[in-house]
Amino acid sequence: MTDPPVVSSKRLGSDVSAFYLGLSGGHASNGSDRFGLRTPAGTFQVGELDLRGGYFGIRGGWRGVLPAAGGRDYVYGVELGYDTGTIDDLVSTEIGGITATGGSKVSDVLSIRLRNGLTNKSGSVLYFVSVGYVQGDVETTSSLALGPVPQRFEESDTRGGYSASIGAEHKLNENWSITGEYEYVQFDSRTVEFDNGFSTKSTPRYRGLRFGLNYTF
Repeated sequence: MTDPPVVSSKRLGSDVSAFYLGLSGGHASNGSDRFGLRTPAGTFQVGELDLRGGYFGIRGGWRGVLPAAGGRDYVYGVELGYDTGTIDDLVSTEIGGITATGGSKVSDVLSIRLRNGLTNKSGSVLYFVSVGYVQGDVETTSSLALGPVPQRFEESDTRGGYSASIGAEHKLNENWSITGEYEYVQFDSRTVEFDNGFSTKSTPRYRGLRFGLNYTF
C-alpha cells in the first residue's frame, strides 16, 4: 500500500498569503458591436463592428493556497489591474446616397478579478479561471458625408462591464512566473445620443489573448 501524497510545509508556507505585482499585454480581436442609427426617418443598420487592437498594463494581487487532493494545491485570490491601449473599429454604409460611418473605441480599462484554480502535482503550473468587474472609457462616433467635409459626432462615457478568462501560470523560480490567458470582456449596453438628434445602442465586447510576467513577494 502506498502512502498518500503529502504537500510539504516548505511549499505551502512559501505560497500562503502571497502578494504579487506584474506586467501584461495582449491583443483583442473577434470583438463585436452592432452599429445602427436611429433617426427621425427610421432606424438604419450601418454594420457590425469588429473591435480589435493591442493593450498592455500593470496588475497586482493577493492569493492564498490550500492543499487539495492528489498532491495539488487549490489557489484562490483577487487581482486589480489597469490596461491602456486602443481597441476599436469603424464601419460604413450608404443610406439614401449618403455615406454613414459608425465607430466604437475602448480604452483605459480598470478591473478587479477573482481567480481560483488548481496546480499540477509539482506546483510549478497553476491552471486558473477568473471572473471580474471592469470599467473603461468608451467613445462612440458617427459621421455623415453630406458634402466635401463629413459631419462628425462623438460621445464619450465611462461604463462598467464584466470579464471572464481561463489560463495558466508557470513558475520560473521562487519569485518569478509567466502567465497566459484567453479572456472575454463585455461592457454595459447604453443608448448614445448624438448632437444631431440621431442615436445608437452601444454594447462593445471583445476577446483577447494576454501574456504577462509576475513577481511574487
